[in-house]
Amino acid sequence: MPDARVTEVAQPARLLLIGGSGDLSDRLSLPLADELATPPVLVELGAGRPALELLKSSPFDGLVADLDALSDVADAVHERIARLARAAAGALLVVLTGEGSISLSLAAMQAGAHDCVDRSLDGPALATRIAELARRHGKSRICLREVSAPAEAAPSIPVMRDLVLPMWRQEQRIIENAIQSFAGNIAAAAAALELSPSTIYRKRQAWAEQNGEQA
Repeated sequence: MPDARVTEVAQPARLLLIGGSGDLSDRLSLPLADELATPPVLVELGAGRPALELLKSSPFDGLVADLDALSDVADAVHERIARLARAAAGALLVVLTGEGSISLSLAAMQAGAHDCVDRSLDGPALATRIAELARRHGKSRICLREVSAPAEAAPSIPVMRDLVLPMWRQEQRIIENAIQSFAGNIAAAAAALELSPSTIYRKRQAWAEQNGEQA
C-alpha cells in the first residue's frame, strides 16, 4: 500500500480593500503576489459602510482603507478609523490619506490603525509597506513567504509583544520625529502636533525616567 503523503500549502491571505476610486486591487494584486508565498484573495469595496457589513460575517487578515472612502461611516476622522478597527477584530489595518501630517498619523494609530500611508504610493511601494507592517506586528499570514514542514509552534506571548510597539513607544517615535523635522524646535513641533510645548516636555521627562527604570 503506497504511503499517504500530505503536502502543506500556504493558505492565501484575505485582504479587504476600501477605496473610492476602485483601483486598489489593480495596483496591489501583482505586487502583493510577489511579496507573499501565495497570491492573496483581494476583495475591494468602494465605501466604508458596505465594508463594515461584510466584516460582520467574513474575517480578513488585513485591510487597506482610503480615509476619504470611509466618509460614509462618520464625519470625524478618528471615529471612521475606530469603527473600522473594531470591526476588523485585530486584522492589520493600513489607512491611506493624501494628508501626510504627523498629527493625522498619531490620530490614526490612536484610533486603531497600524499605520497611515500616503495614498500616492505606487503599487510595489505600498505592497512592500504592507509586508513590512505585517512582519512588525506579527501578522504571519500576510507576510509569509514560504511554508516550513512541520509547522513551527506558535510564537509565545513575550515574542509577540516584541513584535508590537507599545502605544507610548509609537507616540514617542512620532513626537521625536516631529522635533527632528523642526531642527529641535519643540514649540514648532508642538504646534504641528496640536499639542502644548509643556505636554511634550512632560512626556519626554516621563520617557526618560521609564527608559532609566528599564536599563
